Amino acid sequence: MEFKISSGSLLSALQRASGAVGFNSKLLPIIDNFLIEVAGKTLIVSSTNMDLSIVTETDIIEAGGEGSIVMPSTILLESLKSMPDHPIQFQVDLETHIIKITSEYGKYSLNGFAPQDFPEFQELPADSGFDFSCESFEIGFSQTAIAALNDEMKKGMQGVSFKVEDGKVTFAATDAHRLIKNVFFSDTGDFVASVILPRKGLLSALKPLLVHGEDMNIRFNDENIYFNTSKGLLICRLAEGTFPNYEAVIPQNNPNKLYLDRLDFINTLKRVSLYSNQSTYQVFLELSPQSLTISAYDIDFNRSGDEQFPCTYEGEPMTVGFNGRFLVEMLSVLDVEHVRFEILDKVKASLIFPEEQKEGQEITMLVMPVSHRG
Repeated sequence: MEFKISSGSLLSALQRASGAVGFNSKLLPIIDNFLIEVAGKTLIVSSTNMDLSIVTETDIIEAGGEGSIVMPSTILLESLKSMPDHPIQFQVDLETHIIKITSEYGKYSLNGFAPQDFPEFQELPADSGFDFSCESFEIGFSQTAIAALNDEMKKGMQGVSFKVEDGKVTFAATDAHRLIKNVFFSDTGDFVASVILPRKGLLSALKPLLVHGEDMNIRFNDENIYFNTSKGLLICRLAEGTFPNYEAVIPQNNPNKLYLDRLDFINTLKRVSLYSNQSTYQVFLELSPQSLTISAYDIDFNRSGDEQFPCTYEGEPMTVGFNGRFLVEMLSVLDVEHVRFEILDKVKASLIFPEEQKEGQEITMLVMPVSHRG
């Protein structure tokens, strides 16, 4: 089998597939490689770490015969990264699995592996799934995943709930101290699904396949979710467990409302949090009409800090404590100028909303107080 291909095109395809390579896998070393297949004038590159799999394609300049070979991932990627874009020639002995590469700069030889040893991928489910904006998925997942629990013992809460129903695509994540619910209004037809997506690895592997301004097709079976874009296919194993009924914990009537400049509030929280107990990051918001004092203290190290912050507050005077790090993380994923807190009291859940919801999107953030005083 022989083929000539642009080194730049090959590098791009390998980089798209690299997010699913099982680098340094000790249990199954073959997945530390790419499966390369020549079909006509198309080169198909596949990779898997057994939880994520990627299939992507690129054009070949010339092809002599068809076939497939497993090629080492690291040496290929690193060799191509340092090459200017130019045509390179591959000669592959399908019996000995010897790969010879010829470029303008020299000749190279390396050992490949038998393609039949590479794990097989599950085919796309027969159902048509639904189409969803690439950009909306990236925004929805990245904004929501920060609230997922980092605890191996509670598998369901480790992931991101992904629900499709009644023209809505809803992302949700919670660690029991905070919750993010992110709804996108989209034409999903009659499609209905509710699954848990893994928090780790999925978005970084999917990003190279996403094209902003385009839709991707999403399908499911009992074990996997399939993202089919114009740049390739990603297959992701669904997370195990049961996601909690988060709708039941979102309060509907929190009467006290606090309006803030988001970026200024984040910067103030970062400064004041330095003086908090570094195991709890407790900061206190002392609220009264048109007045907000943000404070923190650490008795063990005899330090404290407080700042006056301009705001609009409509409600009863109170002091409520939050985890300052949680607030910074949650507010940082928003891309708006102003936010609104809706607070019931100093012990019940508070809600955070962007004052300017983006068209076709509705995000709700919930955070529990961590302590209170006074």
